[in-house]
Amino acid sequence: MEDPQKLRDLAAWYREFAEKTGNPAIWEARLRMAEDLDLEAGRLEGRQAAVLQVG
Repeated sequence: MEDPQKLRDLAAWYREFAEKTGNPAIWEARLRMAEDLDLEAGRLEGRQAAVLQVG
């Protein structure tokens, strides 16, 4: 996925979905997935900014 905003939207969905589980292991896994998606969005934004500066 090359759109950081879509990744951030998906991360928000995972966080919201995590709140709906009663299982702590599932809750934690969903929050970790959200964190990973946010990190990937940040990396993509950094790469896009670098390309814009060079170009």
